Amino acid sequence: MARSALLVLALAGCAGADAATSPQTPATATTPQQAELGLHPGEAMAFEVQLAGVLVGEAQLAVGEIGSVDGRRAIVVKSRAATAGAAALVRKIVDEATTTIDADTGAAINVETNVEMGDKKTVASAAFLPAYAEVKFQFQDKPPSAFRIDTRGQKLHDAHSAMAQLRGWKAAPGTVRTVNVIGGRRLWRVDVKYVGEETIGSSAGNRRAVVFEGVSFRARRDMQPESTKPSRKFRVWLSDDADRVPLKVVANTELGDIVMSLTEYSRP
Repeated sequence: MARSALLVLALAGCAGADAATSPQTPATATTPQQAELGLHPGEAMAFEVQLAGVLVGEAQLAVGEIGSVDGRRAIVVKSRAATAGAAALVRKIVDEATTTIDADTGAAINVETNVEMGDKKTVASAAFLPAYAEVKFQFQDKPPSAFRIDTRGQKLHDAHSAMAQLRGWKAAPGTVRTVNVIGGRRLWRVDVKYVGEETIGSSAGNRRAVVFEGVSFRARRDMQPESTKPSRKFRVWLSDDADRVPLKVVANTELGDIVMSLTEYSRP
C-alpha cells in the first residue's frame, strides 16, 4: 500500500511535459512549460499514508545538493516508502528509489529502484537518453531483462522528475498537461489539470494550496494507453507559496481512497 501511494504521488506530479489530449478529454489550452527545477537542494519531507482512516504506510523524500554528472549540473533525489502499523504485520513492503536529475532542464538522467514485497525482491533501473529510455529489471533470482522505450519525440520522466515538474509548473485554471512516466518496468500516461486554489487543513494548520486533479493510464511502449478507462484518479494539493510542498494526495483505488499527507518538511 505504501508503494501504491508513493506511485500516486509520482503520477500526480506528471504535469510538466508536452501537452497532449487524453483518451477521454478534449484538447485544452495549455501554457508553455516553465524552466523552474521544482526542487530545493537540501530539502526533506515525510508523509503518512492512510486507507479508510487507518495508517498503512509511511514515505520519505530527500533532495541532495547540486553537483556534476558527466559534465552536466545534476541533483539526486531519494525516496523510501514502506508499510506501517497493522499493514506491516500483514505484509512488509519497502520501495526505495534514487534518481539523478539534470538541474538545468529538470529531465531525469537515470533512476534505480529496489522493491521488497515480503521475501520477494525486485531491482529495476532506467537510463534516459535523447531517443529512448533503456529499462532493466530483475525479479529475485530470475535472469535480468531489458527493453527500450522510444521517446517518439516526447519527454519521459520517472517518479521524482515528474513530481518536480508539477511543483515548477505555473498555469491558468483549467489547463491540462499530459506526460509519460516510467515506474519500475511499466509505462504510465498521466493527464493532470490545474483546478485552482483553496484552503486545506494540514499538520501545520490551515494552508493555502494550489489544487490539481488527474487520471493515469497504463500505456504500451508506443505511448498509447492500454485502455480508455483510467487506472487511477487522484487529487493533489501543493502549498501556495514558493516551496510548492506536496501537502496532500488523495487517490481512488479498488480498496478505497488512499490519502497521503505531509507530516514533516524542512529545507536549508
